[in-house]
Amino acid sequence: MIHFHVREPDGAWVQTVDYYARAIKITREQCKPLLWPTFPFGDDPAPRFQHFYELCKDPKTYLDIGAADMGSVNFAEYDLLGKTVRGGNFVYKNSYDTIRYFLEGCRELKLRPSLQIFEPGFLRAALNFLDMGLLTEPLMAKFYFSNLFGLPPSVRSLDAYLGMLEGVKCNWFGSFIGGDVLPHVPLFVSMGGHVRLGLEDYQYANQGKLTNAEITAKAVAMIRGMGHEVATPDEARQILAA
Repeated sequence: MIHFHVREPDGAWVQTVDYYARAIKITREQCKPLLWPTFPFGDDPAPRFQHFYELCKDPKTYLDIGAADMGSVNFAEYDLLGKTVRGGNFVYKNSYDTIRYFLEGCRELKLRPSLQIFEPGFLRAALNFLDMGLLTEPLMAKFYFSNLFGLPPSVRSLDAYLGMLEGVKCNWFGSFIGGDVLPHVPLFVSMGGHVRLGLEDYQYANQGKLTNAEITAKAVAMIRGMGHEVATPDEARQILAA
């Protein structure tokens, strides 16, 4: 699976449908991963989700995965040494009505959504939407562990999430926003999870500026060292029922 953003040549983050379409076509010429884009901040869910509709109009750019961020979170960074907060006035907002809009869009497009879980309340919302019938099992959840918000990556944190999911079929992924996920790969795999990794989550500046391919190769080596194998794209589609 590949989650991706598009940017202008100067690095500005944009939602240009033509850029997304070109990236999807070029990628699919070389391999067949499950692809899904990001969506921007904002109060109105319609323009935030519009590129999903636009891309799915063309079979060549039809997306493999939908998406929904399942709640609101304070994206602030606390400086332990200076005892100051950076970004203290910013809230990433996703109301229940916004989440419903995204999930209804995914259902209309027949895309199984990737559910981004930043804090336990996000998972509670996912379970509520499952109960409403807007989600179906197996769920696909990304647990975004962090030392900046929500829960840290640990056995206790995973126990909390998996306890909430008791009795629910779910394919879950562990990640570490703002930190190196690689030391946590054995934990996620040993507890039955998959792994999300990449430069969006952590820049790896202290390890020679690893590329996404190099980060992935390191994770694959760990997983194989544990006696497991990494799924092919076709196998991933079967596992995720996508």
